[in-house]
Amino acid sequence: MTDQTPRGTARGTEPGSSVLDRWVDALEAELGLPLRSVDVGAVLDLARDAAHQVARPAAPVTAYAVGYAAGLAAARGEGSDALGRATSAALSWQDPGPGTSGTGS
Repeated sequence: MTDQTPRGTARGTEPGSSVLDRWVDALEAELGLPLRSVDVGAVLDLARDAAHQVARPAAPVTAYAVGYAAGLAAARGEGSDALGRATSAALSWQDPGPGTSGTGS
């Protein structure tokens, strides 16, 4: 799922915009992010996958970790595939149980 609003416009200015649209616009401004830099659909899909495949509290933690990883990559001048990797990890998650690292090693 991707956001369909043209890149140069704020989501909250579109007809039929939601509270979420206006919140994301305000949050981008508050955090000094470029306008329309948050792919709301992708973040919501990631949160859904983490919540359903892992556990409900995994949704915000996973979204935070992906943002952190993407920010570190950006600071190094690199692109990030953190969102795709985290989505794949959530969708294939099988709890190894207590006493294991869960890293597959």
